Amino acid sequence: SGGHVSIDEALKMAEGTCPVLAVLDADGLPLYLGRCERLATPAQRLALIARDKGCTRPGCDAPASMCAVHHITDWAKGGPTDLTNLTLVCDHCHALVNDSADGWKTVVMGKDSPYRGRTGWIAPKRLDPTGTARVNDRHHVGQQVATAIDSSCQRWGSRAA
Repeated sequence: SGGHVSIDEALKMAEGTCPVLAVLDADGLPLYLGRCERLATPAQRLALIARDKGCTRPGCDAPASMCAVHHITDWAKGGPTDLTNLTLVCDHCHALVNDSADGWKTVVMGKDSPYRGRTGWIAPKRLDPTGTARVNDRHHVGQQVATAIDSSCQRWGSRAA
């Protein structure tokens, strides 16, 4: 409405509500969009399509149009419906994620990872006893090319310009 309120007043007004936090870029596109509802908004889905480009399970080539929105930390376990906790997963791969001994796990790759912020998948112990989180590069060809160029330059003692 154009009015101003203090942070304390805003917090009191928000008490008992289900707010949406949106951080927009200069063009009004969402950089971050979090909410306390279970289902992702159309804007969140578009942001996931731009970020993930398709199913995030390693080796899967399902395009974004064939994917559902998955909570990395389950909604039922307190996982928020925020872009930082959402990822695209096709129906086949989504069915693989569960808490059983044969279930796959999803995690957000940490700051120390070259895939910071992307979705990592941890295979069941019988498939990978190391429990190493892996990402799907099939939809990120540009990143693969950049990594290959950088690796080649390091091998030959030069840097890409």
